Amino acid sequence: MLKLTLRPIPNYSKSIKSKIYFIPKSRGLGIIGLAEIALYLKLSGEFINEQGKTISLKSMKEAIETVFNFEFKDFDRKIHEIFRRKPFNLTKALDYLRNLLIREKRNREEQKIKNNAFIDR
Repeated sequence: MLKLTLRPIPNYSKSIKSKIYFIPKSRGLGIIGLAEIALYLKLSGEFINEQGKTISLKSMKEAIETVFNFEFKDFDRKIHEIFRRKPFNLTKALDYLRNLLIREKRNREEQKIKNNAFIDR
């Protein structure tokens, strides 16, 4: 079993920035999609704090903001919007990511076939 713990950085200040940036596109994850992912990760119960207790949604929100160099505006409202979705739309971000993975798998398989066809000549 693998446990990931989010630990505070000693002498951390907001001036320390991640080198990864989240730039939402009109088609893609978007801010609500990232809020959806934060919610899933929190609900999984697999992230713990220093005391070994499951983290709060606020802690997950702050961790994602730090990692991706952006700030959720009105995070509670975004979470509320997720729960207002119709049942078949609850997993929009996961569906988007799943489709990206399926497309990448298909592309890799096609590339492998092309490479093998080239070798067989």
